[in-house]
Amino acid sequence: MSSHAAHPVPERAGKRSVSLAQSLINEVEERTGKNAFSSVVAEALEQWLATAKLREVVTADRKAFGPVSDEARRQAELEW
Repeated sequence: MSSHAAHPVPERAGKRSVSLAQSLINEVEERTGKNAFSSVVAEALEQWLATAKLREVVTADRKAFGPVSDEARRQAELEW
């Protein structure tokens, strides 16, 4: 799901120092091993960023058009 995979030229990695609960670190490393930790963090941040961007779109839509009406919501649920 990484958007970075679509880049033809590998993007240069940057370093950041973050503090995480040791229990979280341990659980991730138990599932992925120590070598995959950075890729797990990168994937989580990509998902977070996609969600943040979607929230911005929804907020802008609500500002421009108002909230979704109950009738429109019911119709969407029926079509789903």
